[in-house]
Amino acid sequence: SCLKWNELKTKMNDLGRLLATKKRDDDKAGMMEVEQERHAIAKKIRLVKLQVIRCLLFILPSVNWSLPNWATNPLLGELPLNGLMLAEAYTSVYQSLVGMQA
Repeated sequence: SCLKWNELKTKMNDLGRLLATKKRDDDKAGMMEVEQERHAIAKKIRLVKLQVIRCLLFILPSVNWSLPNWATNPLLGELPLNGLMLAEAYTSVYQSLVGMQA
């Protein structure tokens, strides 16, 4: 996800330079096209950021459950574990809603 995020930021920067060129040349149709591409990439970046947040929220529960004695001697208590998983679930739903928007 971080590599994809970096790739999308590079594309966004390239489009920014292209937009500056179109503005300098006063190419209104080209400017509109570049703005639409920038909007689409901004949406993709937002989705990648949400995916990174979901992964971060899932790290501690994953470590907790990977321990050999997680049932008898857990790393996390029940409340923090359920809180992290609930936050990840909310983030997942939000990511789905953002992804469905036009």
